[in-house]
Amino acid sequence: MTGDQVARLGLSNAAAATVDRLLSIVSTIDDDRRDTTGLTREALDILKTVNKVVARAIMTDKMRGATDEDLADAFRMDVFSWAARYGNLDITHLADDPQAVWAELRPNCPAFIHDTCSEDPATAAHALDEWMLRHVDHREVVPPSPHPVSAGL
Repeated sequence: MTGDQVARLGLSNAAAATVDRLLSIVSTIDDDRRDTTGLTREALDILKTVNKVVARAIMTDKMRGATDEDLADAFRMDVFSWAARYGNLDITHLADDPQAVWAELRPNCPAFIHDTCSEDPATAAHALDEWMLRHVDHREVVPPSPHPVSAGL
């Protein structure tokens, strides 16, 4: 995999973790065991994971050639404000070293199921393939790809 593909894998990983965290608050079965602020705390934890999705999307888009101006426009911010807030998310200096990109992303892996945070990005991609196939609605008209994550990398 290339550096931008590994960054994209990190984005997929954070997105899957967000779905897993959201699923944990869909069920109402454990509500009587939650304290009075339990749902709020869980929602705030999910927000932290969503913020990782946004951060990894920025990193991936930068690796794919997006400029600060492009990203500032996406955020509807001026470039100076955008760079002050998100400029630290530039990992393009690691683009030629996919292992270094993964080493940057892996310590902050937000996944509940840590097999998607493997030391090897290819192994993590295949674990995300399996994760996605477990979550695909099989009632869809078009059958899912057997490798919905790794095939695109």
